[in-house]
Amino acid sequence: RIGSPQAPAESGRVPAHPKLACRWGGLGLLMAAAAQQKAPGPPANNAADIKGQATPQKRARTSAVKQKAKNGAVVKTETAVKVKTETSVKTEQETKSSGPHGMKKAEHKLDPSRFYSFLQASLKMEAKELMGYDVELTDPKAKELWPTVERLATRNLGNNEKWVPFHTILGVHEFFVMEHIHHAKVKWWTDYHRFLLMFIFRSHCKRDFFLEVQLPHLMRQDFWRNPVAAFAPGSQMEKDIVKYRAKGNALQTSCFLIIPERLLANDDQNLIRNLLLRTQRLITLAEELWPVVNDKKTTSDQKYDIIAEKILAVRNLGDTWVKMLMVVIDLARPELHLLQKRCEVGIGASDPLRAILEEEGLISPKVKREMGERQARTESSEVFQNLKQGIMAVKRQNIQVIQVTKGMAGTLDRAHAIAVVLAKLSNGGADRPALDKKKLQLIADKNLKVPALGLDAKAQELIRLDEERKAGEALNPKIANEPTASGALWQLCERINGSETASSRHFWDLLAKVEAHARKHYAHLPLVVAQMKTKRCHLSAVTLQVQLCEFRQFENYLQRPSLKRPASSSEL
Repeated sequence: RIGSPQAPAESGRVPAHPKLACRWGGLGLLMAAAAQQKAPGPPANNAADIKGQATPQKRARTSAVKQKAKNGAVVKTETAVKVKTETSVKTEQETKSSGPHGMKKAEHKLDPSRFYSFLQASLKMEAKELMGYDVELTDPKAKELWPTVERLATRNLGNNEKWVPFHTILGVHEFFVMEHIHHAKVKWWTDYHRFLLMFIFRSHCKRDFFLEVQLPHLMRQDFWRNPVAAFAPGSQMEKDIVKYRAKGNALQTSCFLIIPERLLANDDQNLIRNLLLRTQRLITLAEELWPVVNDKKTTSDQKYDIIAEKILAVRNLGDTWVKMLMVVIDLARPELHLLQKRCEVGIGASDPLRAILEEEGLISPKVKREMGERQARTESSEVFQNLKQGIMAVKRQNIQVIQVTKGMAGTLDRAHAIAVVLAKLSNGGADRPALDKKKLQLIADKNLKVPALGLDAKAQELIRLDEERKAGEALNPKIANEPTASGALWQLCERINGSETASSRHFWDLLAKVEAHARKHYAHLPLVVAQMKTKRCHLSAVTLQVQLCEFRQFENYLQRPSLKRPASSSEL
């Protein structure tokens, strides 16, 4: 069969290497041609020839037809072998170009050398701004980036609270927790007290508010008899917060994008009530997590999974809260190494970080679902439905005026009927206090006429379809086996840690110098010192995630049109 021109195709033994495949096919064709030249024609059937009165001319024509058929078979086989060979080559090329889980490999778009240069500039800014240490950059690439990094970071300093230094622990909120909670000079505060205090502060991250209003309560031992009850509506804590708010003071950091649930008609009272309830939930969570972090039988990965699961089980807490609370726990308990290899991706960072991971070929591109037709801005107030969230929002020019939830109205149809009335009143000139008052009246009105629109059934159907889609994705091997964003982040972390560029060497040398200075500068804060001992080529997942997002912002900043145009004479 080796000599047969059809052997490769039939036996499936065509070699994957294109050159071997060509040789195999050529050998088969040569042997087939030789066989045709040596093989005699079919034996004469004298009886048939006599019966059919076959002539020599007829036999010659028959022989020619058969020979032509054989030649055609050879040509057809040659074509088949060629196609088979090309297919094998293509398959091999696709295999080489595919990444993990069958995804197409992307060319690495993240330049490690440039990234390390950016990190050096970030380190220099950190040392200069927070330690008064003007460290010298020796990497030419880092020197080139420094002026822009400094300009970009400077605008986010102060009350903006958005500048992110290289070391997470030196962030404005993280450092406050270190200084005023973990290293606060309150002798009777135990590690347990300080653990709960982290969560109380993280419910708002407002430093002045914590020091002026909450700290006096937290330093009284009677507060700790029942911390949850101390934040109950009607408590002394609430009364003190009301006074503080009446002076026009903010109750949560501007970095928080928390829209308070509408529980009370008055906006300030509603904001305070949401804060109290959120704090109660976080204190309860902290009490549940305390034995988890102190369990010596579980590994770091097991602790991480348990902590994340418990956080997500709390009402209104999602992935962003997992990351934020995991960070404060990791900083307070560095020996657990919770975030060395894993780090959840918060909502604010998910899109830019996912874009980086997609560009690196570590996760497949996110499927973009078609969006409905965008609502045009109108001068009048109209009702906008969010069925899955159970919200009927009254908006003017896409800005919310007021909303009615299913939870308050009882059903979506009823919430819609109330929202329609409020939209008409808004168009008639009613202000927000008048609308709030009318909304409460309509919610309490048992005789309100409610058209049967079937919105609750539609909402249930939308939720069901979402669940089916998610279940289908879970059963899809490509999607089910694909690494999470957190897992892909660690793969990228290992790749960057393994970089051996000149800029990477400059960075690790600079980091050692800055951290040596930091250990002296923050000697009075042991937990800060503990974070200033990074092993060479061992960036953690959490540090990488934060700095990747900062790096992407930096690159986007450079693409601004104002930075591309030549400077005018007035700017020189």
